[in-house]
Amino acid sequence: MASRSLLRRIAQQHSPVAACTRVFSTARPLRQEAASDLVPPSTSEVKKPIWRSLAESAGPVTPYNLSIGRLLAAGLHLGHSTALWEPATLPFIFGTRQGISIINLEHTLVYLRRACNVAREVAYRGGSILFVGTRPGFQDLTIDAARRCEGYHVSSKWIPGTLTNAQQVLGRHAPPDPENPGRIPKTFKPDLIVLLNPLENRIAISEAQLNMIPVIAITDTDYDPRLVTYPIPANDDSIRGVELIAKVISTAANDGVLRRKQLLDKRSRQH
Repeated sequence: MASRSLLRRIAQQHSPVAACTRVFSTARPLRQEAASDLVPPSTSEVKKPIWRSLAESAGPVTPYNLSIGRLLAAGLHLGHSTALWEPATLPFIFGTRQGISIINLEHTLVYLRRACNVAREVAYRGGSILFVGTRPGFQDLTIDAARRCEGYHVSSKWIPGTLTNAQQVLGRHAPPDPENPGRIPKTFKPDLIVLLNPLENRIAISEAQLNMIPVIAITDTDYDPRLVTYPIPANDDSIRGVELIAKVISTAANDGVLRRKQLLDKRSRQH
């Protein structure tokens, strides 16, 4: 009996199962520490909304970094209700969603770049540009756009006869000549008009047509783009979108002004 109990004790001390469990128990904490070292806890910040990341990805908007993402972030793709749809805007419409026309921003980008080229060339040739934005909320951005390119602005109400009867209309508001107070002040017409809300300024468009003045205008899905010279199919109700368009066009015009000044300085140095 003593020999049998002794054999059982020896077998329990040298059992392979017991040895295996001891090795497995000592290896588990080492693997957990290695995994914790390879995958540190995440400390990244919450991601920004998609429209904000699109608007801030490339810095301030200019005529040279325009993209569909920036136009989309400004809400320029949202048109009016299909009940107000103008059939002439069909080539610019991507589709409809929940009764609202969706503007194809690929066309918006092309027409906006063309408008920038026109404004730049007019300013480069010494022409004057008039910005018109009479809708509430457009006054400040209209004035800023005109100042950016040394242009002119109408930010309150378009007075009928401003172009067709300029001497009578503008003569009442122009300061008198100190040398000859009785003389009628000189007036001149703009070479280009940038119209931010054409729906409320049909008279301005008619006067521009009578005087052969080209017009750049934001045309929404409820306005006929054939009534202006250079339409820009976009949402004209978004203040952020209208500000983007006005800023881009005025920046392009400012580039033309700077190029003209450099050219004149170069010619003056040569002579």
